[in-house]
Amino acid sequence: MELRDRSGRKISYLRLSVTDRCNQRCIYCMPGKGIEFASRENILRLEELAGLALRFVTLFAIDKIRVTGGEPLVRKNIEVLVEILSGVPSLQDIALTTNGSLLGSMAERLREAGLRRINVSLDSLDPSRYAYITGGGRLEDTLGGLKAARAAGFDPIKINTVLVPDFREEVELVEWANREGFILRFIELMPQARGVEAPIKLEGPKEDEILSRLEKRFGRVRVVSSSGDGQGKTSRRYEIDGGNMIFEMIPGVTVPFCGDCNRIRLDCQGALRACLYSREKLDLKPFLNARDEDFVKVLTEFIETKTGRVLEHIGSDMSSIGG
Repeated sequence: MELRDRSGRKISYLRLSVTDRCNQRCIYCMPGKGIEFASRENILRLEELAGLALRFVTLFAIDKIRVTGGEPLVRKNIEVLVEILSGVPSLQDIALTTNGSLLGSMAERLREAGLRRINVSLDSLDPSRYAYITGGGRLEDTLGGLKAARAAGFDPIKINTVLVPDFREEVELVEWANREGFILRFIELMPQARGVEAPIKLEGPKEDEILSRLEKRFGRVRVVSSSGDGQGKTSRRYEIDGGNMIFEMIPGVTVPFCGDCNRIRLDCQGALRACLYSREKLDLKPFLNARDEDFVKVLTEFIETKTGRVLEHIGSDMSSIGG
């Protein structure tokens, strides 16, 4: 059966957070004082997370899963989860979002396990600024991870660049990504309820500002498409210089895509969220071994809580639910 919310939107995309832990402390994601991590006993085993995910696939025709965190690659044996998911023919797409710092040693294993697409977070090409934004991360580790991912055969590889305050690297990043064969995506900074008080304010440059700067450098910048097939579009693709260079924008703040949202989110403790901007959640731990009819009933009732954007900020810690 199809899983549809009260607005008739078909839910076909599960974002699966496998850990709330991360080896970086990005200023727009992790509070400077840190967060209270889930206790080990409350984190589901990979097999349990996979079991829940596969029930969404078999019972509700979910056909896309993105593995997130925290940083998913800090979860031991993450390739086991990927291998389980990749063995389901009806699951059309398995992707993973990572900061890339651990990809150097894991890219080949993930590819062999069945992962086909990777998004890598990279907010600066300047080593010192990268270290500042990530709370001490090393740019060379992420660049090495990208090299390993390409060598392992991942294609496409998308670069996620969050537009933090004082961002001024749009030209360099567009040129670099196109030269290296990556798809660059600028993402407007999403406001959070807490966690990014200092060292930054909750404002970064928006789509029109980045486009204006790029046009000053390259001339006309033209939108050519939106990603997604009908429902679920989140990004717009632009081309420069007649298509010799491309990049994408995700203007989720200035142009919210709530009306087309096809996503639900499951965290590492088994809590399901129907909306990134909602505080409502459903604990699925008691339903790990539930009958299919009971699972369907509780899910179809819960999905009724999915509305338009209900808050002006993200309803939970970004570091726990993977965006």
